[in-house]
Amino acid sequence: MGVPPFGRRSPPSCVPPSRGLRVRSSSCRTPYEVQYTYRDGSRVDAIVRYAGRIVPIDAKFPNETWNALAKAEDPADRRAKKRAFLQQVRRHIDAVGRYVSPADGTIDFAVMYIPSESVYYDLVLREEEGEPDLRAYCAERKVIPASPNTLLAYLQVVSLGVRGLAMQERTRELQQGVAAVRREFERFVELHDQLGRHLENATKKFDETDRALSRASSAIETLAQAPIAAGGEQVALPLRMEPRRETEES
Repeated sequence: MGVPPFGRRSPPSCVPPSRGLRVRSSSCRTPYEVQYTYRDGSRVDAIVRYAGRIVPIDAKFPNETWNALAKAEDPADRRAKKRAFLQQVRRHIDAVGRYVSPADGTIDFAVMYIPSESVYYDLVLREEEGEPDLRAYCAERKVIPASPNTLLAYLQVVSLGVRGLAMQERTRELQQGVAAVRREFERFVELHDQLGRHLENATKKFDETDRALSRASSAIETLAQAPIAAGGEQVALPLRMEPRRETEES
């Protein structure tokens, strides 16, 4: 029960089926990469990309100690090898948990691939008294154990979750855009109302000055027509004004 090799690092492409670790997409659209390098130089066996996020997958499961445990026949020897195996698995879980790196765009957990259904069952599903709860330990370290039969199901669930998060993020951006447009529109309405008030005040002032100008024009016309005595004779002032045209109301 050896862990299948990933081979050399490949560019993102459609995931092909394999005998061991299967990272597949029924629509052949899921980009993946093997031997992915983090910013700090560390490497993970494979990643799968979903909506700008990456799912780290480790496939370096410690099979040697499990093989030794499977071959043990003496009960005492078997218990000792079981303790050693569980300790090694916990150390491996710690190492896998370090692949969770939001700064590198990972999701909030890493996948620990177990290449055997029997080993997966013994570690994850079967509970024995006196043995540590590896499921709880994995949850604390943000690690999800997966077998050949459960890996694809996990990735499909992750795909749905990440797409839902992407949709929520897009909805949030849309809401922010609508809020920005609303603020600009409210500002425009405020400026429009302010301009209307200025125009209304200007119209009032124009009407006031128009009436004052009419009164002044009438007074001047009256003075121009009034006779003035000069040497005992009444002489009209040489002042004439054309009748003022009434301005049209705007």
